Amino acid sequence: MKQKKKNGFFTFICSFLPGAAEMYMGFMKMGVSLMMVFFMSFMIPSVLRASDVFIGMAFIVWFYGFFHARNIAASDDETFALLQDKYIWEGILEDRNVSVSNETARKWIAGILIVVGCGILWNNCYYLLERLMPNMLWDILEPVLNMVPQIAAALLIIAIGLKMIRGKKEVLYAEQK
Repeated sequence: MKQKKKNGFFTFICSFLPGAAEMYMGFMKMGVSLMMVFFMSFMIPSVLRASDVFIGMAFIVWFYGFFHARNIAASDDETFALLQDKYIWEGILEDRNVSVSNETARKWIAGILIVVGCGILWNNCYYLLERLMPNMLWDILEPVLNMVPQIAAALLIIAIGLKMIRGKKEVLYAEQK
């Protein structure tokens, strides 16, 4: 399919659904892949019952899709003619080495994955306990169980802050020597 600029109003309307404006302009790979990423950002969390953890991802993908379409539509004819129909991740990851070799980055990614996994596990256990416990016992335990994620997040933030302070103290102590 030949890519070409189309009616600005319809391009604007289509840009509210990530990928639709790209497909309207003839960029099928780009549009379908962006639409797939957008809908997967809703589907995966709902399957994992982890919407609390991942819902922000859908907003990020929506904003990216909206402004991506607007930037393509607003490009001059010369730039538009040079655009290639690639899958959206090809354009994002182009000329980048995606391997994580830095040990600190690996630790942060591992920590984030552990926190996300704990959140998913907590949501599923909470759902299971709600179904299995008698109503009277659940009414007593529910307020306490609702506070567990906030308490865990607060403890994690405190631990990170303490680690940052300790690291800064070590750097200052090493500079004094």
